[in-house]
Amino acid sequence: MTNKFKQVLLSAYGAPEVLTLVEAEIPQPKPGEVILQTEAIGVNYSDTLRRRNQYFMPTPLPHVLGSEVVGEIIAVGEGVVAPYTLGARVLAILPAGGGYAECVTAHAQYCVPIPPHLDAKAATAIFVQGSTAQLMMAQVAKDVKGKSVLVNAAAGGVGSLLVQLAKMGGAKVFAASSSDQKLEVAKANGADVLINYSKPNWGIELKNQNDGKGVDLAFEMVGGDVYDETVKSLAPGGQLVIYGCASGIQGTVHPEYFVDENLSQIGFNLAHFITHQTAVWQEALGAVIGMIAKGKLHISTPHSFLLRDAAEAHRQIEARKTTGKVVLTTK
Repeated sequence: MTNKFKQVLLSAYGAPEVLTLVEAEIPQPKPGEVILQTEAIGVNYSDTLRRRNQYFMPTPLPHVLGSEVVGEIIAVGEGVVAPYTLGARVLAILPAGGGYAECVTAHAQYCVPIPPHLDAKAATAIFVQGSTAQLMMAQVAKDVKGKSVLVNAAAGGVGSLLVQLAKMGGAKVFAASSSDQKLEVAKANGADVLINYSKPNWGIELKNQNDGKGVDLAFEMVGGDVYDETVKSLAPGGQLVIYGCASGIQGTVHPEYFVDENLSQIGFNLAHFITHQTAVWQEALGAVIGMIAKGKLHISTPHSFLLRDAAEAHRQIEARKTTGKVVLTTK
């Protein structure tokens, strides 16, 4: 490999076209760091928000997006010890970004060894999507056995895992998405009831499929009208878990509705667990790796793009044309 590598640079905020492919020199690792030659790079919805500088944290310029990569260690800095040795294959977590590149610099403490047989594309979903789904299920929802659970955006990276985890936990799973095609993905993941929320009165259909009752628990990240209808689809005493607002539109349900129906709403932020409950997050990450390695948890990666096509990946995410994990590859 030469001393040059390609990366996708964000030098201005805006539409996907602002992402440009540039060359840079491979750096020397500092103490505690490793250099990876990337195989697969995770793309998340939050990347599109960062590109527009609409993320809850400001995005500096110039900036290289990407918070997770899978690759092979090609250089190690002083103080780095096994298992982070030359040739080791790891998932690297990049809190400051830098992932959209053929080579990345990562702190060894933020690297996780992965099984040799684990597909690189699938492994990129472990950090953000896997941790998010597992923590929401284990730490927020907890016991779902015998409950009715609604998962919105059920064909997405997190949603597809939530469907599987809820089903494994013994729940009756209602999968909701914006198209019948996406719902087929949820069906393959074990969903019991399929709901297309692009159609009117979908909340009525949901209750008709649940003996006229609302659901006990709902996972929501769409916002707007979908949020409103989701709240009204909850059974009295039900719980709503919010982990995003992809539409950028706030719901309009009056707080009194929550009082009248004795509902509870809780927000989930993965960064909070990583920063303030690190051991709990690491346990969740280990659980996801174990379930994937044993074939209990399936990660579908139907949408992969070459690194140079990062802008197209963003377009398709924003147009809701993707299902499961979206990945950039370097070959």
